[in-house]
Amino acid sequence: MTLKILIYMNEESSSSAKNDLKELIRSTNDKFIEEDLINFLKIPSYTTNKESVLEAKEFITSYISNFCKKVIEIEGEMNPLLLAEVDGDVKDRILVYMMYDTQPVNNEKDWIGYPFGAEITDLPKPLDKLDKVIIARGAYNSKTPLLCFLNVVKLLKEEDQLPISLLFLIDGEEELGSPTLSKTFKIKKHMLNSCIDAYFPSIKQDLNGISVLKLGYKGILSLNIKASSSNAESHSSFSSMIPNPAQDLIFVLNGIYSENKFKIKSLSTPYNMTKREKEIMKDLMKSIDLEIIKEKAGIRQTLIDDPKQNFTDYLFNPTFNISTLKSGFLENGVKNMVANKAECNIDIRFAHDISANLILDEIKQKVKELTRNLKSSFEIIQNMGYDRSKVREDTILVKSLVDSFKELGFSTQIWPISAAAAPLSQIQSQLGLNFIVGGLGIGGYAHAPNEFVQVNSIQNTRLSNYLFLKNYSDLYSEV
Repeated sequence: MTLKILIYMNEESSSSAKNDLKELIRSTNDKFIEEDLINFLKIPSYTTNKESVLEAKEFITSYISNFCKKVIEIEGEMNPLLLAEVDGDVKDRILVYMMYDTQPVNNEKDWIGYPFGAEITDLPKPLDKLDKVIIARGAYNSKTPLLCFLNVVKLLKEEDQLPISLLFLIDGEEELGSPTLSKTFKIKKHMLNSCIDAYFPSIKQDLNGISVLKLGYKGILSLNIKASSSNAESHSSFSSMIPNPAQDLIFVLNGIYSENKFKIKSLSTPYNMTKREKEIMKDLMKSIDLEIIKEKAGIRQTLIDDPKQNFTDYLFNPTFNISTLKSGFLENGVKNMVANKAECNIDIRFAHDISANLILDEIKQKVKELTRNLKSSFEIIQNMGYDRSKVREDTILVKSLVDSFKELGFSTQIWPISAAAAPLSQIQSQLGLNFIVGGLGIGGYAHAPNEFVQVNSIQNTRLSNYLFLKNYSDLYSEV
């Protein structure tokens, strides 16, 4: 009888401790937003703003230095990376990848407030229904989930209740394609060998509050293509006798991709879904609200009217996007002239199981063929490139996240892949680790004006961070 009473009391004590941690996260949420998060979001740490990137790096270093064993700074091609070990109850470590750089701000006039003001306000219709949001570049992608996760680990360390050890890898060059990651994996291999899985904290709920968990990411190849002539800018009356780099560049782009089809071998055939991917898509189409996805992304017009086909294409079709195209006279008014240079930035995203390097080689060969009889000179510069990544549904990573969402009362939609890209393939190929991106929270407009995070959802972001670590530790200890 005494033994039974002791067991009952121990169970009560354990339950109380768990509830205390949840209550600690809830009770500190407003202070975290006001004193930590808003100040972090005010730092304009877009990748090419070196002074502010260093300010953000110093903010993070100061924030974690009291609970990390050591913080190592690794010199990057443009910005530094940080590595930091945190000891928990389980000695094997989860590699936690995060990023503190952001995209730059274009069209500031389209923002409802200063892009780095981190103001708490309302969005215009139809997203005014979200109530208060924080508007800032990086609010969604990905400074809010970064600081939420670091804050939860800080609280757990202060309470001496961090359930599993961690290795932070905090990237200042993600928006450049993480060019220093491979070097980091080599020079710090001894630190990374203790890692068992990898996790990228993020905020991934739709506007209905449903958590979206994606079992992989597309690969990406980003290029800058330049065309030029040796002429000075000339009057347009000479256009019949001199090369026009703008026209030649357009000709080359159409030779790579036109009429919604790739003209290179590796991406000329549609993606072939696996049997399991088809099953997931069948289930997903029963529950997904495509209008909600479009509304959150600010999409008003699509290429085709069939919602199911539109969504399938979105996930699996390879994409060819021209994000920058410039040449000639770019000021106000009209100037009839022949440009002597033209350039574009393109990004290609793909679900195919092929390498970004293969696509690059094919494009270089195609450009060589297309320009054989052109007078303009061409240059191709790779901005970034990495392959697709995938994770199985039956991993501890996936189960730990889904269970944490369920415990907080949220259901989960499993997607077979994300149409976005992330440098996860490097972690899989070089370290042999499973990798997942996920977490609670509602935000949107990544890379666009009025990027936001919903204020009321930030508490759930932090709670899900804690529950993920606890669930993972419990499941890992059972194996």
